[in-house]
Amino acid sequence: MHRHRLLVLLAVWLIVVVLPVTAQPSTSISTIYLPLVATNTIRPFGFETNTGWLYNSDVKTQAANLNAHWVRLNTLSWREAQPTATSPINWNATSFQQFEQEVLAANQLGLQVMAVIDDHPSWATGSNHICAAILDEYHDEFAAFVRAVVAKYSQYPYLVRYWELGNEPDVDPRLVGENFPFGCWGVIEDEYYGGERYGRMLMRVTPHIRAADPGAKVVFGGLLLARPENRPTNTDGKPFNFLEGALRAGAGPYFDILAFHTYPTFFERIGMNSAHIDFDKDAQTFGGVWLSRGGATLGKIMFLREVMQRYGINKPLFLNETGLRCDDRYTSISGSCAAASSVFEQAKANHLIRSSMRAIAAGVESYIWYTLQGPGWSQTALLDATQQPRPAFTAMKVAIERLNEVRIPPQSFTGYGSGIEAYRFSGNGFVLDVIWSVDHTTRQISLPASAVIAAYSRDGNPITPTISGGIATFNVGFENIYLKRQP
Repeated sequence: MHRHRLLVLLAVWLIVVVLPVTAQPSTSISTIYLPLVATNTIRPFGFETNTGWLYNSDVKTQAANLNAHWVRLNTLSWREAQPTATSPINWNATSFQQFEQEVLAANQLGLQVMAVIDDHPSWATGSNHICAAILDEYHDEFAAFVRAVVAKYSQYPYLVRYWELGNEPDVDPRLVGENFPFGCWGVIEDEYYGGERYGRMLMRVTPHIRAADPGAKVVFGGLLLARPENRPTNTDGKPFNFLEGALRAGAGPYFDILAFHTYPTFFERIGMNSAHIDFDKDAQTFGGVWLSRGGATLGKIMFLREVMQRYGINKPLFLNETGLRCDDRYTSISGSCAAASSVFEQAKANHLIRSSMRAIAAGVESYIWYTLQGPGWSQTALLDATQQPRPAFTAMKVAIERLNEVRIPPQSFTGYGSGIEAYRFSGNGFVLDVIWSVDHTTRQISLPASAVIAAYSRDGNPITPTISGGIATFNVGFENIYLKRQP
């Protein structure tokens, strides 16, 4: 990051010194902010904000404090911008004005924008759902619209580079309400669940994106990916075949990044502290459908890579929408999410660290939490209703601070013995181990005291080990610790 800032300063110096200077009338000076792009590193953490929230003063202040890298924005509405097939694009449409304010705020914050394009007009879908599949005969119109959007917003002062086409397209819109902003492309009756027609859309639209901006990155609409296969009780088609359908259609070369989502649900369990349940790997999560593959996060990663491998491609993976939900139906002890909030918020912070470290170690390049602003859908947000930090916000902030010192991805590390899960990141002359106990049992790890540089709790508080005979011993519980040490 320091190298990047030096390059920016050098560029500004060259503009000032090299370009000819002529007398100009006095004028006010405006500060222009450009998105920071890290060099020689991957900065995975980010968040989504719902429309209009990123430039809210309270939320923007917290975003600056968090210092994440990504923001996902699902704001642009094709329906609003072109209400009829013959309408010119209305650049003054409300969603476009909001999007522009969001992007400028993101640039001020040094955030890389990932912009979703959806909300298709009914004249292009033949449906009243705001998220429905675009009919093949209107792919050219969609391509022209997207090309114009990319051409405009890839330019200064916006400089958007990541464009996601749709949100959770592997859902049949008949399964959700008309105004739900996800679904679009799924077809229960189709063997490939509508994936082929989504693939045909990519093949038509992506060349226009790349023509408008050769540096653009096309993101496959983040997959809900409810399950890897059907069980006898499943009667809603084969949504797990959606990606394969797109690849069968020939869409492999027409996207740059494959995105997916996962949302475990918090539940209370009698006889234990529910903050110490690993919801990413628990048998109750999603009915256990991902358990044999390593849990919700690793299971989906493995599944997607298996499908890509069958078609000879290997795209970067983004987990670009995730969180831990709370649903009153599963708070059998407390009776409601409100009553369970203190335990739930701790569980959410623990889940954020566990799932993010597993994803990053597996090569996922972006980990985006839904949402930053609070209270959020199903209480998933990093901030509360007054836009003050919840424990998960602090957990992400500390993780960002610690990981900014090291190289990514880490390696799984087994040197601390059984019952311990750990990931090792390499720094310059040191390593950073992220460590936790796999269950509620507090365990001890030991290493030479001379190897210890620093240690921190999940929330960033310094930890002092017990030292005896030149050996440092740390207690490791369900909450992770960070151990900066000599290799």
